[in-house]
Amino acid sequence: MNKLIVFAGILTSLSACKKIEGEGGRGEISGKLEISQILYVNSTPSDTVDVIASAEDVYIVYGDADEIYDDRIQTNYDGTFKFKYLQPGNYTIFAYSEIFNKGANLTNNDDDYYTKQVEKIAVSVDKKGVVDVGTIQLTR
Repeated sequence: MNKLIVFAGILTSLSACKKIEGEGGRGEISGKLEISQILYVNSTPSDTVDVIASAEDVYIVYGDADEIYDDRIQTNYDGTFKFKYLQPGNYTIFAYSEIFNKGANLTNNDDDYYTKQVEKIAVSVDKKGVVDVGTIQLTR
């Protein structure tokens, strides 16, 4: 009788455990990064070229509790990325664009600068789910 009570208690406590977002599951999130490269002549945009974003950092945040990234990977030679072995739940995928800002001194461009802007996508992964977020467009 005591063994049955102990076994029932263990079974109940194991079934009450809820897995949280993160590694250890069968889900995966994949996608691709592409960069719209803005070409400047004398601090004036002249043309835009789309290029593959190889070796770019892509970040993932597990859950909705915070905004600090939990993992980072780099894109492949063709701009693709994949976060594997994820538990079911909510995730945020993001990467950074670099925005060009013209300074006040237009004659020698010595005060031009870049700022980073986040490009993010919220994603839900279900059990054994494979999610493709498509192409994330970055600006340079």
